Amino acid sequence: MATEALPRFTVIIPTRERADVLGAALRTVVAQDYENLRILISDNFSQDNTADIVESFKDQRIHYINTGRRLSMSHNWEFALSHIEDGWVSILGDDDGLMPGAIAKVAELAVTSGASAIRSSTCKYRWPSRDGKGARLSAPTQRGVELRDSRIWLQRALDGQAGYMDLPMLYTGGFADIRLMLAIKARMRAFYSSCVPDVYSGVAIASITDRYLYSYAPLAIAGISRHSTGTAHFSRPNNRTELSPAKLFMSEGNIPFHSDIPVCSDGITPRSPQVTLLESFLQSSELRGPVSPDLYARQLAIVAATCAPDDRDLAQWIEDFATLHGLDTKKVLKSNMLRRLRNKIREIPKKNWRRLKTAKLRPPQYEINDVYLASLAAQQRLGGG
Repeated sequence: MATEALPRFTVIIPTRERADVLGAALRTVVAQDYENLRILISDNFSQDNTADIVESFKDQRIHYINTGRRLSMSHNWEFALSHIEDGWVSILGDDDGLMPGAIAKVAELAVTSGASAIRSSTCKYRWPSRDGKGARLSAPTQRGVELRDSRIWLQRALDGQAGYMDLPMLYTGGFADIRLMLAIKARMRAFYSSCVPDVYSGVAIASITDRYLYSYAPLAIAGISRHSTGTAHFSRPNNRTELSPAKLFMSEGNIPFHSDIPVCSDGITPRSPQVTLLESFLQSSELRGPVSPDLYARQLAIVAATCAPDDRDLAQWIEDFATLHGLDTKKVLKSNMLRRLRNKIREIPKKNWRRLKTAKLRPPQYEINDVYLASLAAQQRLGGG
């Protein structure tokens, strides 16, 4: 296919003071074998050597922009998107990476399927600790693509039968035509209307598209490092005085949580992906219309069914949410044991299937000291397919 016929791709890497991981993430994008590619680094007023890392690549496809002042995560991502006028877009975490040849594969899928949004599974990479130990990598081995009905999969997510990463999320492993984001922005006044921009993007795009393409073959690597906000949120320590990435994230004047979603005593939402999904669903309601009258009761039951006995934050949140919306907590919790048992039984074959279809890669057989080396190791293990 001639270069001028290929869709233009822009990979955005929003970053802030993560020069220690940014270079390897950027290297996975620079290495892409795709000509019509632009790489946009959106630096959220970093005070470290981020700009020097970017400059060291000497690659004309790289464009560096700086917010000029400290912004929240969602506002930095919005700032970056405002610099894109055409083509396809992907947003990559600064400790994440693209698989070799990922952009060329997405371009081919976009042309052959006619889809305007594509989502893929991801490899999982844990960066080594500061002493260089503990690096781990897992890669899904399943292959094939699936054209998904957006409405059905959004409902599955709301019903707790799918995760938000199954949606057309515009983040590590997600790609979309910029016209989708512009259409959402025209209706919502901004593309991002939640302080959890990755989850929100999946819900918003699913709300305005009929279908999207899902690739079971991984096109990206989700990195877990000491900087990871999501990891810090879902595994936050008992020490509530420590300024973790999650606390820093919530303290920066971001878009407020939806008023129908209470927060925990530390100002952060509970460790529940379902609550995060619900918040994004409510924030994007203008794209779909009024919510159903029984939405909150159904969501409370789903969240309660995933509440671990020792999770006091989530247990308190359940009480607060029920009080806020006039729901009968005792009635919900009474049926909770049966729902939890049903969920566990349903998850057994899913977990076994995921385990069967996941390859574990570890040193010394594979060199995975950073996310770029992890991308090469994953490609080697998966056979380039």
